[in-house]
Amino acid sequence: MATVKKSKKGKIIFIVCIVLAVVAAIAAISVVAAQSKVPSVTLAEIGTGDIVEDINATGTVSAGAVKTYSAATVANCKDVYVKVGDRVKKGDKLATFSTEELDGQIASMQASYNDSKSAYYTSLKNQKENAAKLKSVNKQIAPLEKKLKQLEKANGATQPNNEVKASGGSSVKSDPILPGSGSTAVTDIADDLAGVVETLEKLTETINSLSDDITTTNAITREVMETISEELKKGTYSPEAIAKAAGDAMSEAIKKGLIDETKLIIDSGVAVTAVETAVKSVDWEGIGKSIANSDNVTYTSTQLQLASLYAQRELFSVGASKTALNAQKQAMNATKTALDTLRRTQSELSAGWVSTIDGVVTEVSLEPGMQTSALQTGIKVENLGDLVVTISLGEYDVHKVSTGMKAEITTAYGKYTGEILSIAPTATGGSSSSLLDNVGSMAGVSGLSSLTEKGAGVECVVSVDQPDANIIAGFEANVQIQTGSYNAIPTVPIESIVLEKEGSYVYKYDEEEGTVTKTKIEVGAHSDFAYEIKSGLSVGDKIVSTPGQDYTEETFKVKVK
Repeated sequence: MATVKKSKKGKIIFIVCIVLAVVAAIAAISVVAAQSKVPSVTLAEIGTGDIVEDINATGTVSAGAVKTYSAATVANCKDVYVKVGDRVKKGDKLATFSTEELDGQIASMQASYNDSKSAYYTSLKNQKENAAKLKSVNKQIAPLEKKLKQLEKANGATQPNNEVKASGGSSVKSDPILPGSGSTAVTDIADDLAGVVETLEKLTETINSLSDDITTTNAITREVMETISEELKKGTYSPEAIAKAAGDAMSEAIKKGLIDETKLIIDSGVAVTAVETAVKSVDWEGIGKSIANSDNVTYTSTQLQLASLYAQRELFSVGASKTALNAQKQAMNATKTALDTLRRTQSELSAGWVSTIDGVVTEVSLEPGMQTSALQTGIKVENLGDLVVTISLGEYDVHKVSTGMKAEITTAYGKYTGEILSIAPTATGGSSSSLLDNVGSMAGVSGLSSLTEKGAGVECVVSVDQPDANIIAGFEANVQIQTGSYNAIPTVPIESIVLEKEGSYVYKYDEEEGTVTKTKIEVGAHSDFAYEIKSGLSVGDKIVSTPGQDYTEETFKVKVK
């Protein structure tokens, strides 16, 4: 029997065919898998269209005219002529009051105003006088300081660590050592000179204790210091003489009204005695004797004059300051404002409350015989026949709206026409949220950010034409404002736009490459269905009609349905 042998060559060919078939199958599967990963998209072509742009917002209906009547002070109510729900005409009497108690308040406030006014003008006069005297004292100090330096230079005097600080921070130099003079007379008065300056400062403290009124203490200090200065210039060094001169000057100033004795804490005679005692405590004779025996009388006398002038300069500097004057002016103005308010309130209450508008009484919190309160609303009248809707406009929409624009108001029971009456000059409610308002603007809804905790909005008041019983104050209404009409402009469907914080985007199609690329565009006017294209796209361009939410690449292949 013949045996048939299998060919090795055929076996190999069979195996190769199987391998090729497997490879082909794998390749086919890979192609299918790769194709399945390419997004399928529907394209839209950019064309032209018409856009009627409007803004929608929800607001609250309220009376167009509201008048609230309240008293700025306490008064007795005599009669109340209305109750909640009453309809009133302009000129109708609402309530009357008794104002006798206000007479005493006004008289007391008038007296306070007169006192504060008098005090202010007295202070103003004193301030001007002190400023003039300060200027005069400074003129006297300058040449004396120059003279003192010349005397020091002529005598070769050096005075380290022996300065006496005068009032106002100036220095009065003491204890000059005069080489070659062989005399210690000037040195002997060093302690006396320091004591003069210190005593003048303590004397000012004594005078300040005589009155709590700065004007009065300034007047006393001025009279006393000027008298001491004049006596020293004349060469009078007797403590009794200087004290008597100071006391006489103060008494004369009281007699002439230059010093108001009613402002003194103690009796005027006791005050004069206190000043005389303080002045007499200075050993003016010892100082005078030291000066007389000094080899340099001119030098030491000059120092004494400067000590007195420094004390006066400190006094006049305080008196010339406008700080106290401004405080008294503010007090006077505040008293005048309070007085005017009381008088105006008395006039209004004496005439009684009269309605200034036609409307309905919506609040009454007064009864005959009860007292009014400054914190209480007495009567409120609202013109419910003149209704408005108050809405909030976001930052993307407020610039599109202007007064006089027509609006459509929609409630649960009907539609009404109206127009923009007013737009607030500033936003309220917090910091604006651009992204939120942009989203709202895309959807044609304004003021979304003003509804959030941090949002801001601009208040806009819209009138309601011919309101009827179906539109009720306190309820909400939708307002639609037509802001513009645009014809034959490039438009993009609103669903084709991807809104991000940085701006608006579309996915533009490249027919040659079969890819789409994320492209930023600038949009303008919009409707419920489309946006105006200002830049980034042209008529004839193709874009993804409805972009997916899972796109992660800027450019990628797509399969067009």
